[in-house]
Amino acid sequence: MNDIELTEIQKLILYSLCRATQGGKGSHVPKPYFMGKPRLQGHKAEKALRDLIALNYILKHPTGSEMTYALDERGLEECRKLRERLKAL
Repeated sequence: MNDIELTEIQKLILYSLCRATQGGKGSHVPKPYFMGKPRLQGHKAEKALRDLIALNYILKHPTGSEMTYALDERGLEECRKLRERLKAL
């Protein structure tokens, strides 16, 4: 599969979701749990989230009261790569 170069804001969203779900593929969290940081607010962040969903990095999962989000297999793999890069710093 062709790897797409993610933008910095997309990487931040993935990393934030990864932390919120503790790297678990089965964990679903509401948007405020991973999009609450000031850098992840606004139109650019919302577009980046929609793009990540379209690229199959993040899954939307409707619940009774709100939409929750989880890492897809592709997002989980990218999350692992981001963690390794951060450990190397």
